[in-house]
Amino acid sequence: MIDEVTKEDIASVSEITIENDFETQVYELGFHIIPSVEENNIAGEINSIKSAIEKLGGIFVAEGFPKLITLAYTMTKDIDGKRYKFDNAYFGWIKFEIGKDNIIKVQELIDSNNNILRFLIIKTVRESTLAPKDAVFSKEGVKKFKYNTDGSKIFKKDAQEKKDKPKKKEVKMSEEELDKTIEELIAE
Repeated sequence: MIDEVTKEDIASVSEITIENDFETQVYELGFHIIPSVEENNIAGEINSIKSAIEKLGGIFVAEGFPKLITLAYTMTKDIDGKRYKFDNAYFGWIKFEIGKDNIIKVQELIDSNNNILRFLIIKTVRESTLAPKDAVFSKEGVKKFKYNTDGSKIFKKDAQEKKDKPKKKEVKMSEEELDKTIEELIAE
């Protein structure tokens, strides 16, 4: 006997697939760790953040290990009822892929960490979004280049090539000749 498939059965199957569908998104977490954390404990802080993301099903794409930087302005953070001011912080970033429903949990975990001064989570793409730096060469006339947005090189002319160009000759005219030329141009 062949079972007859009804519209209700098809609808219930599609609902199940939507519920089990695990949509992921790539995010980048940029953060400042307070400078009172000792430099040798920074790796431990990063590992705790990464393990929390892994527990929620995150897959790591890339990361930038935190470096001590001077902040553009003084930031404050309330820790255990006291307000602290910071002029420096360790800045780092982690790019990871995680389910869209778990990103709020990541935000709550990072927000509850007292060693994180400030953080930002943005949606991004898996590919590298770092801008290439200009090439640095010596002043001996080596060609310099920059990159277009598509990755192709743009060559700059070196100093020697600029010097070799013929200069335009300047024609000196008296005021009378200049006035006469202007009148001729206007008459035409």
